Amino acid sequence: MENVKCIFFDVGYTLINEDEVWKQRCVEQAEMEDAKMLGISQRQIYEEIIQASITYQPQYRTVVKKFGFLKAAPYRHELEKLYDNVDLVLQSLAQKYKLGIIANQTDGLVDRLNSLKISKYFSFVISSWDYQIMKPDSKLFQIAIEKSGYKASETIMVGDRLDNDIFPAKNIGMKTIWIKQGFGGMQKPKTNEYLPDREIASLSELLDIL
Repeated sequence: MENVKCIFFDVGYTLINEDEVWKQRCVEQAEMEDAKMLGISQRQIYEEIIQASITYQPQYRTVVKKFGFLKAAPYRHELEKLYDNVDLVLQSLAQKYKLGIIANQTDGLVDRLNSLKISKYFSFVISSWDYQIMKPDSKLFQIAIEKSGYKASETIMVGDRLDNDIFPAKNIGMKTIWIKQGFGGMQKPKTNEYLPDREIASLSELLDIL
C-alpha cells in the first residue's frame, strides 16, 4: 500500500481479544432474574450477539432491547487480553509510521492502553467517550484525520467491523484493512462500499503488507 504515513487501529477484536469478556458477560446476564424468568440461556444471548453483529447492529444494545432486559451485564475490561504479537507488530510499525486509535470505548481508554503497555506506540487516541461520537459516525474519523495532520489518503484504518470501521473510513478517503477476528469477522460486505482494500486474519500479517 503506497503513500501511507499513519495507521489507525480499532481496539476490541483488533488489538484486544475480547472472548473471555463476552463469555462472562453472557453468563452474568443469564443469571439475572429477568433472564431466568424468560428462560433465556447464556448460549442464546451469545448467539444473539453474533446475529446482531452479522446484521450490522450494535452488539449488546440490540440484545438487551430484544429481550427487554432491565439491566445490561457489565463489560469487564479486566478480562481483556492482547492478541499474540501485538507488541511486536506495533513496535515494528511505529518505526516507520505514526500510529493512532479510533475506537468506541468507555471512559479510561488511555489508562487501559497503559496497563496493557502499548500506549507508548500511539500518537493519537480518538475515543468515542471523549468526543461523545460513536462509530460508524464518520465525524469521529474526520477528527482523527485532523488530529493526525495527514490527508485521509495517507492513512489506513485497521478494524474488525465492516460497518463500524471499514465503511466510514472508506467514506472519507482512508485506506482500509479488515482484520477478520471476533464477531466482526463473521460479517459479509453488503455493498462495494463495505469492501476493504485488504483482508488479514491476524495483526502480524500487517508486516507483510506495510
